[in-house]
Amino acid sequence: MALPTTIKGTQLYIKIGDGASPEVFAHPCLINSERGVTFRSSTNDVVVPDCSNPDDPAWRQLVKDALSVGLTGAGVLDNVLLTIQAYTAWWKGDTGKNVQVWLGTVGYWEGSFKLTEFEITGERSNKAQVSITLESDGEISDFTSGA
Repeated sequence: MALPTTIKGTQLYIKIGDGASPEVFAHPCLINSERGVTFRSSTNDVVVPDCSNPDDPAWRQLVKDALSVGLTGAGVLDNVLLTIQAYTAWWKGDTGKNVQVWLGTVGYWEGSFKLTEFEITGERSNKAQVSITLESDGEISDFTSGA
């Protein structure tokens, strides 16, 4: 039996660029328990009738219209004032940040993302939690092998 080559869930890194030149990417501490990446495509349905038998049910075909990527991250709130101010400003603004999504050391995707949700929650006898949602703003790169 051949076992798959795996990585730990903690090795899915969402690294956010600092905007400097050269740009430095870092995995923020507030994404410390959950993270995810979703590749989506929107489609249009087209019903294509059979010209020889127009009364027969036609087959539906899908035409891809747009591609997008969504990122989610969550964890215990990293209660640093600069972190909270930076994420609030990113959420309020209309500017994307360069983000890399790494799979361990295997490689990554990269593109501009906007912060569309920034949630802080808390409950009695627990630590405050944070969750974020990022949406791609334009094209992302093909998967690039790691170093």
